[in-house]
Amino acid sequence: MDRFYDAAIIGGGPAGSTVATALARRGRRVALFEREKFPRFHVGESLLPFNLPIFARLGLASKIEAAGYQKKYGAFFWNEATGGTRPVVFAQGVDGRHPAAYHVKRAEFDELLLRHAAESGAEVHEESAVAEAIVEEGRTVGIVVRGKEGEDRRVRARVVVDASGQDALLSRRAGTRRFDQKLKRAGLFAHYEGVRWPEGHQVGDILLPIDDGVWYWIIPFSDGTSSVGAVFDPALPKKEGWAVDLDSRLENLVTRSARMRDLLAGARRTSRAFGISDYSASSARLVGEGYLLVGDAATFLDPVFSTGVFLAMATGEHAAETIHRALDRPGPVTAARLSRYERHANRLFRRFRRFVYAFYDPVFFEAFCTKAPFDPMRAAVTTVLAGGVERISFRSRLWTELMFVGIAIDRLRRRLGLGPNQAAVTSARPLDAAGREQAAAEQHPLANGGS
Repeated sequence: MDRFYDAAIIGGGPAGSTVATALARRGRRVALFEREKFPRFHVGESLLPFNLPIFARLGLASKIEAAGYQKKYGAFFWNEATGGTRPVVFAQGVDGRHPAAYHVKRAEFDELLLRHAAESGAEVHEESAVAEAIVEEGRTVGIVVRGKEGEDRRVRARVVVDASGQDALLSRRAGTRRFDQKLKRAGLFAHYEGVRWPEGHQVGDILLPIDDGVWYWIIPFSDGTSSVGAVFDPALPKKEGWAVDLDSRLENLVTRSARMRDLLAGARRTSRAFGISDYSASSARLVGEGYLLVGDAATFLDPVFSTGVFLAMATGEHAAETIHRALDRPGPVTAARLSRYERHANRLFRRFRRFVYAFYDPVFFEAFCTKAPFDPMRAAVTTVLAGGVERISFRSRLWTELMFVGIAIDRLRRRLGLGPNQAAVTSARPLDAAGREQAAAEQHPLANGGS
């Protein structure tokens, strides 16, 4: 016999858990179906400051604080080719209310979110893979769920939410999944213990060395271990003749960088290596008749600015609000009723995508790591990189646009053989980056164990 819900959610990661929690707290009957048994390993372990207001709205803030996650005050980029560096200090953003975030082990974090969804009133079914959607007369009206014993059951719902991550179940089957050829990359990563933290850097910052076509991350956790990863052109292993197994390939990557060799000297890998490729993808349509897509199932950009969990939860929260309003009206939930969500989600993706594309532009990245911007420009960019993309003031938009104009001028001058335009994006007085970073860290409400 079919079971009926207001919403059926495919996937129990941060996007699915957010939708489930937000709808259940509004009194909706929600069922979430997750293929795996939590906890389970997952990449994407660094959060953004603008995750914190979402935690508060979902009733998660006290649980997140009690979990004791590593606090994150910013990021530090190294351009090994030029020697340039760039600290990103969240406290220096336009909005000073969000000076810090967290680094989390996703196995623990995702389980916390999933259990919170259940405590909020959502039905949570693990080891329950969604085999297919139920479509009647062009409308998605439910899903077929396959249990761990192989038995199928039908679940009907007024709305189906695809939060299946990179699987993107509904858009792949509809043929609307598209890979971003500008961001064709692969990644390898593992957990380590004994990573050497550089002197003079704010403990908790994510470290991002960029060297010879490969960029690396080191994400510290509160238990003293770290996530270490590398992102590279998928053709590189074959070009350089690396071994086939992932563990050896990761070792090849981290030893080809002098900076990484120094930071990992004496460190020990505590997990096997994991790998992903062709992960930058989006769905041409985020809503349809009776369904919508959230998180990675909608779009995943790139890991460089740690936007994955934030975008998953931000789109999940807005999707829940849109669904709740649509359910208040009688009759089927049409694509038109969900279109507001699609416009909002695409706007968030678009604002981050611009910076991700720029990161892989050598002209932009050289300027990013060597030129000290005007304070308002720095603050505007820092706020975006902290996740402040939902409401952007006119002033911040103006400074951001001026930065991109300055980079475009640099690019044109280089093509004409005139050299970079130093005045385009720099101030008359260079910033003392290390001093600013330390001063900002001392002012953080979350510094020194505060709350």
